[in-house]
Amino acid sequence: MASYKPADYIKKEHMKNTRLVLVLVLFVLIFSFVPQEAIAQNSVQVCGPSAEVSTLLTKITTVSVDKLIRDFSGANQVMIDGVYRTIKTRYSTQLFSTNPDAKAYDYLHQELLKLGYVEGSSLTDHVYTTTYHQTGVMEAKDLRQNPDGTYEMITNTIDQDEFFFQSNQPEQLATWKNKVVTIPGHGPNADKFVLMTAHMDSTSTSYNTLAPGAEDNASGIAALMEAARLLHNYEFDYTIKLIFFTGEEQGLWGSEEYVADHSAEMSKIRGVVNLDMFGYDSDQDMCIEMHVGTMAKSNTVGTCFTEVNTLYNLGLTYDYLTTRAIRASDHASFWDAGVGAIEILENYQYDPDTYGCEARTDMNPHYHKVTDTIDKMYMPATVATVKAGVGTVASLAEPMGKCFGGDPVVKATVKEESILLTWPELPGADVYNVYRSTATCLGTMTRVAQVTTNSFEDTNIQFDRNYFYKVEAAETDGVCFSQLSSCVVAKVPTPPEPVVLIDLYMPLIQN
Repeated sequence: MASYKPADYIKKEHMKNTRLVLVLVLFVLIFSFVPQEAIAQNSVQVCGPSAEVSTLLTKITTVSVDKLIRDFSGANQVMIDGVYRTIKTRYSTQLFSTNPDAKAYDYLHQELLKLGYVEGSSLTDHVYTTTYHQTGVMEAKDLRQNPDGTYEMITNTIDQDEFFFQSNQPEQLATWKNKVVTIPGHGPNADKFVLMTAHMDSTSTSYNTLAPGAEDNASGIAALMEAARLLHNYEFDYTIKLIFFTGEEQGLWGSEEYVADHSAEMSKIRGVVNLDMFGYDSDQDMCIEMHVGTMAKSNTVGTCFTEVNTLYNLGLTYDYLTTRAIRASDHASFWDAGVGAIEILENYQYDPDTYGCEARTDMNPHYHKVTDTIDKMYMPATVATVKAGVGTVASLAEPMGKCFGGDPVVKATVKEESILLTWPELPGADVYNVYRSTATCLGTMTRVAQVTTNSFEDTNIQFDRNYFYKVEAAETDGVCFSQLSSCVVAKVPTPPEPVVLIDLYMPLIQN
């Protein structure tokens, strides 16, 4: 039998319970805005297996990563605005000066345009201003080791050389830029973001003239460039942003300004993967550091990174650092805004033997020196870390399939004086880019046409010469691209000489 309570008692009990519920609701609301702490990986899966992620990771190769690091660290000459140059320094004061050996930002912009990103929409500059000590001395940030083996960021003062202060364009000295690539989402979470970040500036003891920064941080540039090359072949639920920060070596200036100028965006970010200084691995143990911190949202990102490493057999081991995590890179700017973020770093600091690197430390002795060059890096660890970073961002953004459902399938038909290319239309494609080479299906091809129909007739040909073609479907705003089609080869033979008929008149002879 149910117990009976008088109406007056029920009313008082109801009011008491209501007050209790209100207190509990208020408690939840207050503490929902306080970052929850986590000191271990999530036990619940964050990022499961994905056929799309598996496929795109196979396209990240040692050749592609190696070339990018060489290009941005001065090991290769590169063509910038029609002139061969060597990028000798990426120090931020030089990136935006007239220094001809510091054209990395221009080169970055050029290469992203080649990938199909559209200036002003999917490819933008975040402009910010900086302040300098005009006394010939400037502040710089460096790492100092603590007695417990961890590191912290400290401020040093360094003398400026004459190049910076004798610049004849002082207005440029106060204006720096972060480069932002946006790959819009296509799902219900398109108004939310997953960020992949790296600083593109470098430093050394001769920072204004020679700061190759191969590991610190051309490795991070390479990771973002690989992401830019591959991710726009797919549709994702979330919008992806790839951000190349500057001013990091001065103390996270670029990322701090970005976070301050995009405050409304911060609550919409699912997670940030920051890659700064990886690939040095002298003992070749494939061990890196993951600086995750203690926020639960950062732990979600860190857990996804470890799952990607396991799911796709990337072969990395790691120190998963929470309370021992350091702030000495751009991830800290997002931590300060309450955004979940992780930093991926070489095996830099000493951590106990209960961690993945088993108390081994393998710090790059060429850190912030002119000797930070690619020959000091171990490419298997470098490439595996690039794959893990790209795979984590792709997984967090939740792939929905390939752009347009597939890639063009091209047929070449030889005509008398031309080559006709045809392919089935792809739903959602606005244009088709036609690429051609006269040498091979491999290597660089030149775009010879952009058409809105599913055919192209090439009349600019020579007889008896092989032509190699690939076709790419795209959206006009640079949002989604198919992968290049398989290569087709065609050759128009020289027409045979026309037969000339001679009309001979033979008079009839009669006897």
